[in-house]
Amino acid sequence: MKNILSVLFLLLTVSLFSSCTEEENSLNNEGPHALFIRKSMEVDVNGGELQAIIDWERTTWEISVGEGEIVENISTTTGGDNQGEKQYEKVTITCKANTTMKERTQIIQLIDKSNNTVTDLILEQGVPFKRVAMQIDPTLKYQNVKGFGGMYNPIIWCGGFLITNEEMEKLYGPDGLGYSILRLMIYPDKNDWETDVEAARIAQNNGAIIFACPWDCTDALSEIIDVNGEDTKHLKKENYEAYADHLIEYIDFMKSKGINIYAISVQNEPDMDFTYWYPNEVVEFLKLYGSKIRQTGVLLMSPETCGMSPEYTDAVINDSEAFAQTDILAGHLYQGFINWDDSYAKERHDYVCNLYPRLQGKSWWMTEHLFNDGESSENPEEWEFRNWDYCLNHLAKEIQMCMEGNCSAYVYWYIKRFYGLIGDSDQRSPVGEGEISKNGYIMAHFSQYATNTTRIEATTDNASVTATAYINNTSSEITVILLNLTNSIQCVSIPLSGVKSVNAVETNEECNMQDVKAEISEDGQSVDVIMSRNSIVSVRLAI
Repeated sequence: MKNILSVLFLLLTVSLFSSCTEEENSLNNEGPHALFIRKSMEVDVNGGELQAIIDWERTTWEISVGEGEIVENISTTTGGDNQGEKQYEKVTITCKANTTMKERTQIIQLIDKSNNTVTDLILEQGVPFKRVAMQIDPTLKYQNVKGFGGMYNPIIWCGGFLITNEEMEKLYGPDGLGYSILRLMIYPDKNDWETDVEAARIAQNNGAIIFACPWDCTDALSEIIDVNGEDTKHLKKENYEAYADHLIEYIDFMKSKGINIYAISVQNEPDMDFTYWYPNEVVEFLKLYGSKIRQTGVLLMSPETCGMSPEYTDAVINDSEAFAQTDILAGHLYQGFINWDDSYAKERHDYVCNLYPRLQGKSWWMTEHLFNDGESSENPEEWEFRNWDYCLNHLAKEIQMCMEGNCSAYVYWYIKRFYGLIGDSDQRSPVGEGEISKNGYIMAHFSQYATNTTRIEATTDNASVTATAYINNTSSEITVILLNLTNSIQCVSIPLSGVKSVNAVETNEECNMQDVKAEISEDGQSVDVIMSRNSIVSVRLAI
């Protein structure tokens, strides 16, 4: 009875396997024989076990594995009996995961020793990714990209979270993350100016540019006015020249310390309550004293509002005299940019990204933003800024979108903070004090691969796998920054011929700027890059 049940079980198994494919060997064999029931089987990209059924009778057989990388082990490779009755035998085939960039096949042969015949079982294994086609045109050029970085923690606000020289080297040094911009606060008290010199020197010595912004016009030059029912500091008009001299004095002080200020802002967020300016006042100051400041050789930035406010930005652009004194159109993105489900944010995005054609060859910079959703909650599970997917879909996505919108520089808020580029001692920090956060690595991808380049045309056929591309001044190198905002592995094919060498690094939830697979195609006409789920990958191509 036990033998009968075993035969019935195997017959049922054969029936199930046979129903799965049209490619099967005949089951009505008479006389001595040994053959695989199926001609081919599909192997999961992650590997695993397959069950192959051998139909044999009155013969011995042997299994031979052909060339390939799929099969790891076969449970038995010999069997049969010259006197054995017809039966079905199950063989377990253990397969490896496909970690390559190509589909794979491997043949397993079953040798019938009585008849000296061979039947093949073909194993087929697909690639573990979806393929994304990218289009790139190095001849179609957009904005020059100056760089990326963060705001140095001001001593008057961040006494407990100051940045050490070692931490500055970690971010700006030759063995660090390669940040290329440092933003400083122009303190109202001149006695505080010395405190930022050493950090600025470290950044500058490593090739970064330094720019500075005032929050407070000083008590001596200000008055208090009513703005929307609130008492707010305001620069007196009769003190405009003295204020310009204050900014020039800061420039000269830093220069005396060996620090070359690249640019200076008229006012950080003139639409807020640090020191409030009406739009027409920004325009008037630029017209009256912009030239005096620019004569120092330092570039002048304006209007640097909280949300790239059209009320201020248009006022500067539309006044030819004021705009002539504005070297860099600056602003922040606190009023929304990436969330297009919000109609206001979508409108603001479209406004900002349409500034470039109006700038007459000048550039616009995003000089401040931060992402800290959930910071006020006492529940750690609501501290969204600690999660990789949040960082990728906020900071990385926003920088990528700014680059697509012809932005020339992107500067985060505090360098050192629990939501910043390196961690601090706050319990909410996702990393230890002085350790690089996920935001810090995201910024490094852009700083290392896009600084001092020109953005070129790049698109993909998948809206959730975005690409921006850049070319260097000698046209000898193209870099590509890719975001995979899906939960699937992707392979991006970059159609670029004449590539001499390629390397790529990836940051995801598990790794930070780790080397990833990137290969030049056999015909030399493209480069394939593998991206893990929810990741940022930067690619460097020598041409």
